[in-house]
Amino acid sequence: MRAINNPSLTLAACLFSFVFVGHGYAQTLGQQLSPKQLFPSSVLNIYSPDSGGWVLSGVARNGVSFAKGGIGANETYGAQAILFELKAVDSKDKFISFVKNRIATMNPSPRFEEIQAEYQYTENRGYPCVSARSTFNDNAAVTSAGKEQLKLQVIALYCRHPETDDVGFFAAYSHRGESVDDQLEAPASNFIEGVDVPKK
Repeated sequence: MRAINNPSLTLAACLFSFVFVGHGYAQTLGQQLSPKQLFPSSVLNIYSPDSGGWVLSGVARNGVSFAKGGIGANETYGAQAILFELKAVDSKDKFISFVKNRIATMNPSPRFEEIQAEYQYTENRGYPCVSARSTFNDNAAVTSAGKEQLKLQVIALYCRHPETDDVGFFAAYSHRGESVDDQLEAPASNFIEGVDVPKK
């Protein structure tokens, strides 16, 4: 794996930069967004998904999330971009293992039952990333009728930030509903491509 090390840039510095630069673009939670609305910072540029109906669902020191309802009963879509601490890994396999473990932690059993998963290492962006595609049974999804079993699909890209070995970020696009969305790939890819490190 190609290592790019900048010891002066820590996760704390990235978070400060992310919040400080993006502060002027703060939105109200639940506010409707324009397609491909830009959330800029010196650490990551993030565009909201490129279709209508999306709202800002979360803002934190380390990222932002978006949500919208689907046309089916109990159907929802989500998208998010998050910074996280990423210690050095010395091989492609270890990076993939890190991503697998992180996803398992974020989707713990018995609530989430993994029924399909695919991971692939890539440096198409010029820095190390892992593409991840997962499908789960969410056995306790909260709906208006109570808890039900729904399908959860997640397409994500986990990357090491190219300016430091201690910071990573991921962009993820998800669908939850009574059945899978077989058209998820295109909008997910478009959103993920819109999350990237600003060009110097």
